[in-house]
Amino acid sequence: MAGAVRFTGGRIWTGTRYVDSIVLAGGRVIAAGGDAAAPAGTEVVDLEGRLVVPGLIDAHLHLGELVRDGAGMPLAKIPSLAALAEALAAWGSGHPTGPIVGRGWSAEQFAEGREPTAADLDRSGIDRPVLLVDVSGHAAVGNRAALAAVGFGRTTPDPPGGRLGRAADGSPDGRLYETALGPLLRWVEEASPLSPPDLARTYARLNALGVTTVATMNTGPEELRWLAAAAGGPAPPSLRVRAYIADRRAEELGPADWAAGGRAGWLAVTGIKAFADGAFGPRTAWLAAPYSDRPEESGVPRATHDALVALFDRCAERGLQPAVHAIGDRAVAEVLFALSAVGHRAPPRPRIEHAGLVPPELVGPLRALGPTVVVQPGFLSSDAWLGERLGAERVRWAYPFGSLDRAGVPLAGSTDAPFDAVDPWRALRCAVERVGPDGRSANAAAAEALPPERALDLFTRGAGRALREVDLGYLEPPARADLVVLRATDVADAIRRGAAAVDETWVGGRCVYRRDGPPPPG
Repeated sequence: MAGAVRFTGGRIWTGTRYVDSIVLAGGRVIAAGGDAAAPAGTEVVDLEGRLVVPGLIDAHLHLGELVRDGAGMPLAKIPSLAALAEALAAWGSGHPTGPIVGRGWSAEQFAEGREPTAADLDRSGIDRPVLLVDVSGHAAVGNRAALAAVGFGRTTPDPPGGRLGRAADGSPDGRLYETALGPLLRWVEEASPLSPPDLARTYARLNALGVTTVATMNTGPEELRWLAAAAGGPAPPSLRVRAYIADRRAEELGPADWAAGGRAGWLAVTGIKAFADGAFGPRTAWLAAPYSDRPEESGVPRATHDALVALFDRCAERGLQPAVHAIGDRAVAEVLFALSAVGHRAPPRPRIEHAGLVPPELVGPLRALGPTVVVQPGFLSSDAWLGERLGAERVRWAYPFGSLDRAGVPLAGSTDAPFDAVDPWRALRCAVERVGPDGRSANAAAAEALPPERALDLFTRGAGRALREVDLGYLEPPARADLVVLRATDVADAIRRGAAAVDETWVGGRCVYRRDGPPPPG
C-alpha cells in the first residue's frame, strides 16, 4: 500500500491503551500493536524512545480573532488607568488616522481596581473613536468619540442581551457589555483584515503545539468563505476546521455556504453558536444569586427561553449541532430547561460551552439530558481572582471537572484562544494540577483534578465526540491518522513538559510540523 508509515521504537497512547507500534496508510490508522502487519514497502519511523499520542483537538477557539491576535494597541501589561491614558496618547501619535482598537485589558490589572470609562480614555487627548475590548471579549470601553459615532446618548436604552455603563446622570459612561459592543466591533475587523498568509501562520502556530483539529466559534459568512478558500487550495491544509456559525448571522448564509468544505474532511459547518450569558470578569455571567463583590448585579441574560427552544428546533431540522455559551449557574440551568422542553425534538448532541459554575444540583440534569460540556481548564489559572466574584462557598463549584467526569457528563476540552492562552498543554496541566504556573487557581480543590490520560482525553477522544466525529482523537483502526510525536515517556510526562515536548505533528498521515526542520514535502 503506497504511502504506508509504521511508527515503532517507543510508546503509543492510542486513547485507550499503550502499544508499541501503529501503522498509517491512506490517511487512516490501519493497525495498532506489536503484532500488527504492515504492507510491503512501509516506511518505518523509529521513535527512539519517544511517545506518540492522538493529535490534539481544540473544541472551542476563535480562528478569526486568533489570526488577529496581537493586532492593534496592546493592553495586557498596562498597570494603571493613568498609564492607560499615556499609552493611548503615544499609540495615537504613532497611528494618526482611523479608529484606535485594542484588546486584552482586565479590571484586575489596573492599580485603581476598576474598569476604565470614557473619561479615562479622553484624558489621552485622542478625539477620534477608541474601542478597547477586555480580555474576555464580553466587555469594552469606548471614548466619547466612539459613543457619538454610533449614536449612544442619554436616551439610548440598554439593548436586549446587553448593557451600557452609565454615569450618575444616566448618560453612557463608555462601558459596554455583551450585545452593546455590536455596533462598534466592525472597527476591530476593519483594523486588521484577515489574509491567507496570516491564516497559514496561525495554522503553523497551532501545528507546533500538536493541534490537528479546531472548532472555530461564532463564525460569520465572511470568515467562513475565507476558510473555505483555504481548504480548497492547491495543497491540503495542515489543520481540520469545524465551524460553528454565529446564531445572529446564520440567516445570511446561502446553500453553498452551509455546504462549505473544500477538500473532503478539512472544513465543515458543524453547528450554530448562541449565547445565554456573558463572562465572570465583567460580571455578565448570569448567576442564580448576586455577585459577592457587587451584590446589586447577577449578570446579563442574553437569550430567552423561547429563543433557546427555537435554536434547538432549528438545529434539529437542519441536522446541525447547537453550541450555547453558558458560564453562570443560572445560564446553565436555563439551557437545560430549554433542552428538556424540546424533548424528542432535541438536536444532535447539543453542547454547552464553558459551564463555569456547576453546583451539585445541576450535575444530575446535565447527565440526564446529555449535552457535551466543553470546558477550558486554563481558566483555572486565568480566573484566579474568581473567589472574590463568587465567594468561598460558591467558588468550590467553579470548573468542577472531576465531579462532572465521575457523574458521566460528556466533557471536551478547549482553550478559547485568543481569549485565553492558545497553548493546550497549559490547559492540560491545569486540568491535572488544578493550579496555574504561579500556583494560583480559581478552584484548587483536589477532588476536581483529572488523571493525566483522562485530561488528555478532553483534547482528543472527548473533543472528537463533541464534534460528532468518532474517528477523530484516537489511534485505533480506522481512525484518522492525526498524531503528535513527543519527547516524553508517557502522558503524565508529556503534560509536565508541555509544548516544549512536541517534536512532530502529523495530520492525515502527513508530517505538517517538525521541530528540527521543515516537514517533508507532500
